[in-house]
Amino acid sequence: MKKFVSLFLLIGFLISCSNNGNDSNDTIIEQNVTISNIEDYEYDLGSFGDEEGAGIQIQAKHFEVSDLERDINGQIIYKYRPISGFIGSDYVELKSGRGSDGASENTDITFVKITLNITE
Repeated sequence: MKKFVSLFLLIGFLISCSNNGNDSNDTIIEQNVTISNIEDYEYDLGSFGDEEGAGIQIQAKHFEVSDLERDINGQIIYKYRPISGFIGSDYVELKSGRGSDGASENTDITFVKITLNITE
């Protein structure tokens, strides 16, 4: 009985840790980037259809530029520029959705978690 309870608790813990508030079918991409404080950073999220898109889930804190740009072909690029002279760490989380047929919600959700290490 003790082994069963331990196994049950372990399985429950693993399920709760793997979810982290996201659907279990979501994709999570983690990026760890180092740039100088005079560099710009870009992350290409790819092409999206008319009913698909992306947004900033958690905004960076130490930026001059931190936004998403969509071109006429549906390509979405995240652009970041640190505050002039800033040295340290910044973090941004992007959420994109694909798979909509125009009548239903996007089914393919991706979270991109970017840690930016800003050097001199």
